[in-house]
Amino acid sequence: MNYCSECGQLVEKRLIPGDSIARFQCTGCGMVHYQNPKVLVSCYATWGDKVLWIRRGTEPFKGKWAAPSGFVEQHETLAGAAARELYEETRAQVDTSQLQLHLIGNLMHMNQVYIVFRAPLLKPEFGVTDEAMEVALFSREDFPWEEFAFPELAENVELFYRDMARNHFGVYQGVLENGNNTITRVSSRPY
Repeated sequence: MNYCSECGQLVEKRLIPGDSIARFQCTGCGMVHYQNPKVLVSCYATWGDKVLWIRRGTEPFKGKWAAPSGFVEQHETLAGAAARELYEETRAQVDTSQLQLHLIGNLMHMNQVYIVFRAPLLKPEFGVTDEAMEVALFSREDFPWEEFAFPELAENVELFYRDMARNHFGVYQGVLENGNNTITRVSSRPY
């Protein structure tokens, strides 16, 4: 960051009194500019033993497979954002009252908090969009692991498919760093 979004003056990185992290502060108006993580949501939409995935139509990782996901907008709930992103990217629909929490993860290298929900599709109807050049349902055995866009999430995807096979879902939390994940189950309610 070089300039203040409030007044246009230069900013400097400073340790603000009472804070332990250096922040960008305007040299003119004194505005402190915080750079906190963004909230990314996703929905693992299911049909039988399959999960709905997209082949990304946009960068980063265009052409690779991923879960429909995106950022929470202002005045939007987490579940509402997950259902909206699913629909925007696949034209698939879920009942938002059926969304269940699956994972709260920290994507440290991307400065994001990643929240994953799960829900059954209302119907197995979906289609391509500008954000998804292909949309498909995959069982665990059929999933194209070698073309997965985000390998740091592979362990979480494995957990989900395992829970789905057992029909006993947990809620997980963790730090998702490629090759150095720490995911723990925080709830194992049978829902």
